[in-house]
Amino acid sequence: MRKTLILLLLAATAVGATPPRATAQVERVVVGGAAGVAGGAVVTFSGIVARARWQQHYITSVEDLIDWHSVPMIAAPAAGAIFGLAGEKTHKASIVGSTAGMVAGALIGTGLGHLRAADPEAPWAYAIVGAGIGLSLGGLAAGFVAWRNDENAQLDYPEFLRFSVTLPAP
Repeated sequence: MRKTLILLLLAATAVGATPPRATAQVERVVVGGAAGVAGGAVVTFSGIVARARWQQHYITSVEDLIDWHSVPMIAAPAAGAIFGLAGEKTHKASIVGSTAGMVAGALIGTGLGHLRAADPEAPWAYAIVGAGIGLSLGGLAAGFVAWRNDENAQLDYPEFLRFSVTLPAP
């Protein structure tokens, strides 16, 4: 984690010697990576709360975090940096989608917590889990849709992500 932040800071210091377009791209990568660290923390925390709530698996030591819990702390900054490389529209869409998804997920989770459980911590726990799910789905969906529709994308949209869904109509 520390190495990633140092690399992002070094990239940011090199901004002064690059052309404006490259400077903007480096800035988006740094901001996307930093936002990804925050988003990864939310998703990690929501996973921890979900396991504590529904599986009674609690974190008792740092070693308990060295599991699948650490995946969002790597994947979210990587996704943020990739969306930053893809272009300005994609970068902004992923941040807006993540934020909107997190807020919507927290609100929906709070409501479900009130409806589904009587214990006082249920709304809080459901809100945290909903925020993590909403942040992940909202950020990825908005980022990929914007990237696919961006005619001026600075990276080509990955071919393996192109798929379509058809529903037969009677």
